[in-house]
Amino acid sequence: MPNWCSTAYVIDGDAKEVKQLYELMKGLEERETPSVENGFGTTWLGCLVDVLGGDWNKIYCRGDWSNLEMEQDILKFSTETAWDPCNEVLDLICEKFPSLSYYYRSEEPLMCLFQTNDSEGQYFDRYLVDVCTPEGNRFSKYFPDLDSVYEWLEEIWGYSIISDEDIDKLTEEWENINESVYCYIEEFKVV
Repeated sequence: MPNWCSTAYVIDGDAKEVKQLYELMKGLEERETPSVENGFGTTWLGCLVDVLGGDWNKIYCRGDWSNLEMEQDILKFSTETAWDPCNEVLDLICEKFPSLSYYYRSEEPLMCLFQTNDSEGQYFDRYLVDVCTPEGNRFSKYFPDLDSVYEWLEEIWGYSIISDEDIDKLTEEWENINESVYCYIEEFKVV
């Protein structure tokens, strides 16, 4: 059984092509049966590959999409895929719709995979913070930079935080109160 990789995508480009892609994906979602028999349903990435004229046996498409939405002239959706993002599917989309570009942020914590191709931070923040306080409160939030991370931690913890060392020191002290305390800061690697 694979580890599942969560990926958020944003597609932009010519408004007409963005809308065509949205309508194509929405049509696949609304089908009663998948266009290609599979174990994922109508939103299997292989169905999208097939309708775009690709060969789902040759393009890595082990997963499905969800949360499809248009926001102005931008298309957004998420995927759950085995091990890695299925960017070959997005490459096929851009081949079929030449004006389109895609940006993504992928997370697969068990494999320590945190990556993005959004080098400018136009659509996705660069850091993910996952925290459990001594009281057992859990928080998870995205941030554009480390200064924002430290400010937020200072707010929820009530202690001055200006470095990773401050975080390590505080979590060490708190582990004596509650062994479940943690603070993970993941930086998305630009690929």
